[in-house]
Amino acid sequence: MSNIDSMIYTGKMEKKILKLVFSEDDDVVSCVKQAMVDNNLRECKVVDVSGVLKEASISCFEGNKYKKMDLKNKEIVGVSGVFRFGGGDLWGNMRILTAGAKSTNGTLISGKAAEGFTLGLSFMQEVK
Repeated sequence: MSNIDSMIYTGKMEKKILKLVFSEDDDVVSCVKQAMVDNNLRECKVVDVSGVLKEASISCFEGNKYKKMDLKNKEIVGVSGVFRFGGGDLWGNMRILTAGAKSTNGTLISGKAAEGFTLGLSFMQEVK
């Protein structure tokens, strides 16, 4: 096995939140990708959500079957996930939870935002 130079990073980092506010019919995944490119982010966690997805496709379990479900005009009340950007591509996933008596949760495949939909992305940045 060859030797690998390594070291423990001892610099100071701080957590920051990038808030994305979507316009009507914005594609959620492509906007996250563009925001990461614009802000030079290699990795972020999806930590906050507010608003409605006009259209969305999610993958989820129903009983013991894995299936795709289409959603229309659903308020999103919970979100989690991690995105990484590298090699010109976006990697990762985002899980969503809908509001209502019969809430639904699953992994977002695609989605279009309603006006004012917001996502909060957290990331670490070196303190200079």
